[in-house]
Amino acid sequence: MSTSPQPVPSAVQKQNRRKKTRAIMASGLVLGVGAAVTLAAWSDTVWGAGTFGTEGSAFNIEGSFDGGGSWDEYVTSEEAGPMTFAQNANALIPGQPVYQLVGLHETEENLGADIVLNRTNADDSGLSDLVTVAVADVGTGEAAPACGPAAGFGTGVTIGSAPGEMLTTEVGPGEYRWVCFSATLSGDATVTDGNITSDPILWEFVATSQDPSDA
Repeated sequence: MSTSPQPVPSAVQKQNRRKKTRAIMASGLVLGVGAAVTLAAWSDTVWGAGTFGTEGSAFNIEGSFDGGGSWDEYVTSEEAGPMTFAQNANALIPGQPVYQLVGLHETEENLGADIVLNRTNADDSGLSDLVTVAVADVGTGEAAPACGPAAGFGTGVTIGSAPGEMLTTEVGPGEYRWVCFSATLSGDATVTDGNITSDPILWEFVATSQDPSDA
């Protein structure tokens, strides 16, 4: 039995077969890449938790009016610290200053403070133009420094003048700052000015916590 010769594929048929083969291979490659991506997709998580508070920035200024023997908050004008002045401020003699030492202490040790000292009222007694007060910054340290004529006092003002700022200073975290006050009865005072008591003169120490990044 004779076998008839197979027809030779034409050039067009060969080209079509090659296109089909490439299409199948391309399809297989796409499927293969897709399967690989799916298998390599890992999953993982990270969690964070935080709390918030002010313990690390607690801030407090207390004062002493007896040379550091006792310290307290003295947070209102009704509970102001007693300023009695050495040599007795209620027995002034013309031209003889009397002095009062005041200590400030930051207790929490987290933040320093900028301090502004203001006289917040004016006297309207017969002594308003006769008593001059002045203030000096006399240093730091837990031990009370001297408060007297050698202190570097700023410009004095009479107790009857308009209230205003008297001093600016600062205190470090957990540190101490000392301020010295003087009060002097004018040499122009006469015996007719005796037996007079002024209004209570109020002093306010305004403490503002400092930016910790400035420390």
